[in-house]
Amino acid sequence: MAPVTTPPPPGSMTVPPLFGWEGILTVVALMLIVAVSYLVILASRTSKDSRSEWHAFLDARSSRPGSAATNSEGPAIARSGDMGPTSR
Repeated sequence: MAPVTTPPPPGSMTVPPLFGWEGILTVVALMLIVAVSYLVILASRTSKDSRSEWHAFLDARSSRPGSAATNSEGPAIARSGDMGPTSR
């Protein structure tokens, strides 16, 4: 005759909560890691090229350091750093 087993106490789990899902969870986690690393590598590669383009754009926008901007009506427009001859 087989020995009588004692029933588990109420609330105890006899089956793990992720039973059968460990493989699926592992595959999804690996895919997520690969996707994030791909995006990081892609972002770092494009930032080098776009940075030089950005600097070229800013250099093209910049005015030469001795030229005063003029309005179409004639008088020169003071830049934010120019306070005029009385600011000394």
